[in-house]
Amino acid sequence: MILVDKLSRIPVYEQIKNQIITCIRLGIYPADSQLPSIRSITAEASVNVNTVKKAFAELEAAGVIYTVPGIGSFVSKSALEGEAVTAKAKRNIADAFENAKSVGVTQEEIREILFSVYGEDNND
Repeated sequence: MILVDKLSRIPVYEQIKNQIITCIRLGIYPADSQLPSIRSITAEASVNVNTVKKAFAELEAAGVIYTVPGIGSFVSKSALEGEAVTAKAKRNIADAFENAKSVGVTQEEIREILFSVYGEDNND
């Protein structure tokens, strides 16, 4: 189920992309499985069809999904191996760190946040 926060500063199409990627990472949508249709996501999330189309187009351009005309969109076998997903995550993290730094968050506070997300003993 795709949930959209219309009050978020994150564009709606990005929220949809991120949720689909999360579902793929969690194994909800394994490789070669069919994603919900653009129209069903549009209805479920109460958003414009063009917004969902943009999310799908960007996922396809990044190699996360592929489309079979007349049938639907499917998860690529290499969905999570693509550098595009990792590169985007790194850009988002770098932007967040820059924003935090600009408002006075210290390096130590950033470390604490990082460890709270990944755990201090996790070296992954």
